[in-house]
Amino acid sequence: MTLAFWVVFVAFVGAFAVQVATRVRLIAAAPGEFALDDMGGRIQRFLVDVVFQVQTIRERPIVGLAHAFVFWGFVAFGGYTTVEFLHGLGIADLTETRWFFAYRIVLVPFATMVLGGILFLLVRRAVFRPAALGSAVSIESIVIALFIATLMATFLLAFNLDETTVGGRVNWWVHMLVILAFLALIPASKHLHLVLSPITVFLRSPELGRIPNLDFEKEEVGLEAVKDLGKKAVLDALTCVECGRCQVNCPAFGAGKELNPKTIILQSQQALLSGERDRKLADVYSEKVLWQCTTCGACENQCPVGIEHTPIIIGARRGLVSNGEAPEYLGAMYNQLERRKNIWGLGYDQRQKFVTSAALELFDPAKHDVLVWLGCAGSFEADFQKSLRSLFDILRAKAVRFGVLSKEQCTGDPAKRTGNEYMFQELATANIHELRAAGPKKILTSCPHCVKTIGDDYRRFGYDVEIVHSSVFVAELMRDVETPAAGPAK
Repeated sequence: MTLAFWVVFVAFVGAFAVQVATRVRLIAAAPGEFALDDMGGRIQRFLVDVVFQVQTIRERPIVGLAHAFVFWGFVAFGGYTTVEFLHGLGIADLTETRWFFAYRIVLVPFATMVLGGILFLLVRRAVFRPAALGSAVSIESIVIALFIATLMATFLLAFNLDETTVGGRVNWWVHMLVILAFLALIPASKHLHLVLSPITVFLRSPELGRIPNLDFEKEEVGLEAVKDLGKKAVLDALTCVECGRCQVNCPAFGAGKELNPKTIILQSQQALLSGERDRKLADVYSEKVLWQCTTCGACENQCPVGIEHTPIIIGARRGLVSNGEAPEYLGAMYNQLERRKNIWGLGYDQRQKFVTSAALELFDPAKHDVLVWLGCAGSFEADFQKSLRSLFDILRAKAVRFGVLSKEQCTGDPAKRTGNEYMFQELATANIHELRAAGPKKILTSCPHCVKTIGDDYRRFGYDVEIVHSSVFVAELMRDVETPAAGPAK
C-alpha cells in the first residue's frame, strides 16, 4: 500500500504544486510591496474575520454559519489528515495512539457540522441558485461540495469499519483519494480562497477605500495595463470566492448600471491567468464601466475575503486621465477646480458672504476648541448652509468655541476619486499648508468626503489631525445632556 500511495500522492501533489507555482509567479512579478502597517489592527481583523468568521456570518447568518462550519471543520481536520498521510506514506504510524483516538472523537461534532453545512450550501447553489451566484450552475462547485460531503461521510463511516477488512481499506482509500483530488482541483478553482483568504484578509488596508498617492518623481501615472496591477490586487484576483456580496451591495449595479464589482475581479483573474500582461485595463473591464463606480466602498466593506476593488478602479481611472482619456463631462469640473478651486467654479467672495452673515470667527488655536471645515457645499450651496446654521446654533448653545479658516479650497476628493491625482495633490498641498498654519487639534465638518480625504488621504502627506463628522460630534454633545427626571403620573 505504501508504494502505491506514494505514487498517487506525488502525482496529485505535483499537480497542486505546478498550479500554485504559476500563481506565486504572478504575485511575485506584480509591482509594489504588501503593506504591513497597523499590525495590531491587522491581527484583530484576522481574529474577527478569519478565526471567528464574523464578516461571513454578519450579513447572511444562516448561509454564513454554513460556510463557517465548513471552514472550522477544514481547520479542525488538519491534524487528522496529516496523521493519515504520514501513515499512508509509511513515515510514521500515530493512528493507534491514545491522543489520536481522543482527537478523532472530538472531530465527530465538527464532521457533523461540516456535513450539514455543505449539504445546505449544495442545495442552495444547485436548486435555489441565488442571482448573486450567477445564472448557471457551477459544476466545479457541485463537485467540490460532493468531495467535502464524501470526506465527512467516510470519516464517520470509519468508526464502524475495521481498517483491516476490505470495506475498511476501501473507505480509507476513498477518503485519501478525495483529499488528493481536492488538493489538485483547489488552485484552478475559486476554492483557492481556502488557502489565500486568511492572507488577503490580513493584508487588507486598515481603512476602507485606501488609495495610495502617486509619486510623480518616479513617473507613476496609475494603472494602464494588466502588468501594472500591484501585488495585493493580483492576490485579490486569485482569492475571489464569487459569493456575489459585492455585487448585491453595489449601488451602481443595483441601479441597473453595467458595473459589477465581482466581474471586475474575475476579469482581472482571467487576464492574469491568460498571460495578457500587456492588455489595457480599459479593454479588460470596459472603459464605460470604470466610470460608473461611485467609490463608496460598499463592495470592499461586504467582501468576506478582504478584496479591495476601489484601488483597482481608481487606479485604472488614473491611467486613463494621464493619457487624456477622461470622459468629457469631467472636463468642466477639472476646469473649475483648477481655476476657482471648487467644483462649482464660484468666487470665494460668496464664501465670505456666508462667513459674515453667519457671524463666524476666524480660527485661533488660543481661542477656539475646534476648526469647522465648511467644504465646497458649506461654502457655496444655500440649502447645505441652512443645516450648517443649525449646527452653529447647537455648538453655541453647548458653549463649543469654534472658528473657520479665512481661506479654504476643495479638499481634492472629486479629483482623486476620478483619477486626476496631479490636481488632487495640488489642492491637498495648499490645504495642508493652511491647516498647519492654523494649527487646529480637532476639525469638525458636515461633509463625509472631507472627513475621508483630510482624515485618511492627507495623512499620507504627513498631516495627521483628528477630524470628526458633525453628526458624530453633536451626538456626543447630546449624550452629555442630563435627562430630566420624570414628573408624577397624571
